[in-house]
Amino acid sequence: MKTKKNIIVSIALLFVTFFNAQEPTAKDKKSWYTPDYVKMQFGGNIGFVSLGVGYEVFENVLFSELLYGYVPKSVSQADRIHLITIKNTFPIFKKEIGKNLTLSPIAGFAATLDIGTNTFTTLPSKYPEGYYVPTAIHFTLYAGASVHQNFKNTKIFKGADFYFEVGTVESYLWYAITTKEVKMKDIFSFDVGVNFYL
Repeated sequence: MKTKKNIIVSIALLFVTFFNAQEPTAKDKKSWYTPDYVKMQFGGNIGFVSLGVGYEVFENVLFSELLYGYVPKSVSQADRIHLITIKNTFPIFKKEIGKNLTLSPIAGFAATLDIGTNTFTTLPSKYPEGYYVPTAIHFTLYAGASVHQNFKNTKIFKGADFYFEVGTVESYLWYAITTKEVKMKDIFSFDVGVNFYL
């Protein structure tokens, strides 16, 4: 119950913050640090649920995002997991599929830092040097598709992306390539998400 309340409060705070930030007069110009969109994602090796902001770094070329991910105990079967991710997505091309609708195949990579207590960036002294690789930092590769819709009423949001992705973590890929125990079909995960443009 507390987990659900924490997620709801986090979502509410994120959106209230950016609603207030996006009430400039027509004369105001957008600051460089103001995000182009807010987002929510479920799954994808960056948290059971992830919330964050995104920036269109180059027009229709690169979308870079900063996200906070959370995995509750009920899902992790251990301690709660907290993750910080920088995610970079490249739309391969765009195709209009209807009025105000655009379809884009996408691909990208992400770097994730686990800020919990069960991982490490430097090997604890109780282990010999080189015994384990760092477990707190991971890199994800993914591909998928995104549908963008422009909104007629732009008072709150200008538009939205609805997307799905299939991806894997670099360590899973390495084990699948170098060992017989891990099969390639077992290393991929699925995620869905939405971006709301401000």
